[in-house]
Amino acid sequence: MFKIQGFFAERAKHHNASDIKEAFHLAEKPSVISFAGGFPGPHTFPREIVKKLLEKVVSERGESSLQYAPTEGVSELRKLLAREMTREGVAADASDILITSGSQQGLDLLCKAFIDPGDVVLVEIPSYMGALGAMDNYEADKVGIPLDGEGICVDLLETTLQRLQREGRKPKLLYLVTNFSNPAGVTLSWERRKKVIELAQKYDFLILEDNPYGAINFLEKIPPHIKTLDQEGRVIYLGSFSKSFMPGIKIGWLCAHSAIIDKLTMVKQGTDLCTNSLGQYLALYFMKEGYLQEHIGCLTDIYRKKRDTMLQAMHRYFPAEVSWTEPRGGFFTFVTLPAGINAKTMLTKAIQFDVAYVPGNCFFVNGQGHNTLRLAYSQVELEKIEEGIQRLARVISEEMKGLQKESFCA
Repeated sequence: MFKIQGFFAERAKHHNASDIKEAFHLAEKPSVISFAGGFPGPHTFPREIVKKLLEKVVSERGESSLQYAPTEGVSELRKLLAREMTREGVAADASDILITSGSQQGLDLLCKAFIDPGDVVLVEIPSYMGALGAMDNYEADKVGIPLDGEGICVDLLETTLQRLQREGRKPKLLYLVTNFSNPAGVTLSWERRKKVIELAQKYDFLILEDNPYGAINFLEKIPPHIKTLDQEGRVIYLGSFSKSFMPGIKIGWLCAHSAIIDKLTMVKQGTDLCTNSLGQYLALYFMKEGYLQEHIGCLTDIYRKKRDTMLQAMHRYFPAEVSWTEPRGGFFTFVTLPAGINAKTMLTKAIQFDVAYVPGNCFFVNGQGHNTLRLAYSQVELEKIEEGIQRLARVISEEMKGLQKESFCA
């Protein structure tokens, strides 16, 4: 083949295969118990209900369910989502809603609309890798803020904002996964949500509030959205049906001030014209026929059992020097290994033991996180979780012994 490299745009030349893609590739061996994929469990998909609704949608909606939709999305679905947002404390109508081809497209549209090369964007560390990739596509200058068990550390956020102000660098956006975050599994506390909106007003930046996991809530009522505190239109909320219904329809949505929605609609026209109609009508009927909340209840029970099984096994088998988050919802726990262990290097040995995970360094923007990893309990079968954790514990123990030996020799 001729030398294609010279034809790629500069922004595309730095793209390499992700650690998640590599972990998936390594985990393809049938004997591997994989905690890598942060996917919904395929056994949770409501296949019989979908078959019934498909027939009903095509029968009742005819050609409109099979034709292109308006760029903004099917009007009835937008109205229904606006009512749901209002019920959750965010005053909204259909003009404040844009239907997207999954929430990942929402992130791409927002980056396309708001980020110029070199713009400062604030992110949690660790943060969702798909969002980091979308920001990279538009050459953002990503600045990381550590999080703890209550979400992003707002004192460090404020310190960083002060430093950036002294340097003459004005942040444009702050990106947060507020509930049961990917990869850390933590939830931003109510007090910190209030502080975040206060800082956004003081330092004049936008907030991207991503909430794909909020419906999968095991123990308690989660704090209200940051968007409920928004009096100026500076918070943009992202939602999705991928975790609460099924990812195959690729339906997400944005809730924002109508002026933002208007601009994003124009950007979307040049991206994919519109989101698929059949998927939108399936989501609409799944909601209005009353299936969604019942399905979320079933999902919550399933994932709670998986979470409990994983955490119990980690307490039982992991070395005492290893720590991890204890999520109250969502799909993930985040593991910190002793300093000196490289989780990306260790993955090769883990595959030899027939267990897989995602190395944590890909979720960091500051070159750290090499001794961390993400475990997803969502997709793996319940009965395989304990055995998978036992295998991983053996791998970690061997790595720790090797580390101790190296230290002794040194």
